[in-house]
Amino acid sequence: MPSWTHTQPIEAAFFDADGTLLSFKTHTIPESTKRALHELKEAGVKCFLATGRPPYQVDMIDITDMEAFILFNGQFILNRDGVIYQQAIDKEDIATVVDQVHQGLYNCAFMTGTHCYTSGRDELLENAFAAANIDMPTEDVSQALDEDIIQLNIFLPPGKTDIVTKNTKHLKLTRWSPNFVDAFPLGGGKARAVARMLRHYDIPPEHALAFGDGGNDLEMFGVVGTSIAMGNGNPEVKEFADYVTDDVDHDGIWNACVRLGAIPGEPIEHGEDA
Repeated sequence: MPSWTHTQPIEAAFFDADGTLLSFKTHTIPESTKRALHELKEAGVKCFLATGRPPYQVDMIDITDMEAFILFNGQFILNRDGVIYQQAIDKEDIATVVDQVHQGLYNCAFMTGTHCYTSGRDELLENAFAAANIDMPTEDVSQALDEDIIQLNIFLPPGKTDIVTKNTKHLKLTRWSPNFVDAFPLGGGKARAVARMLRHYDIPPEHALAFGDGGNDLEMFGVVGTSIAMGNGNPEVKEFADYVTDDVDHDGIWNACVRLGAIPGEPIEHGEDA
């Protein structure tokens, strides 16, 4: 891993939510991360949330210093002036997933722009919800046939998702948890959303940072000038990133921003057993 150097101006920073801004242990944003976001804004850096969460599951994130928001892994993008972009999943693919759920092949969470629900409960779902500190009601998933579904959480373990990919035509799957995959329209994802946001604000990609920890952050790393993996990130994320910072619970975002010269201050050091 190279030493921390950065010669380009920093005009934008994109942040994943779970495991990056939000601690899996406390389900809150560390105080040092809040300070880093504020210092970035004071320095003229536009901060963007880039998460797979829907808008009604980000209440625990202080958006005071955020410029705009990439939600549903990029299928719903908005700033304080309104919606910039949104796209729903193909109706035929939703019908396929509903049918597979009715067959008992897996459980699934269905998300619209205003509400969400699951098909049932199982160990994979319970583990995922506990990790993210969220919950959803269980409802009849047939209603999804008449709704605009923006994202699905399909509760299948690694190596078991062929049943979905082989029977749908317009779905893209990405995994950041062993418990489920996010599913959204083919061609979507954080990469296109970040690129769209940079164009909207006329910011060169090489002037942007991206922070993440999971598989759904990897493509985002490919469209910015500098990518930073959290110390608690998945191995493939760390391998792909330009830099690896400390974990979310040990001031990873603050330390990375300081080391890159994006904000003033000193890194917060922790002992080996911290």
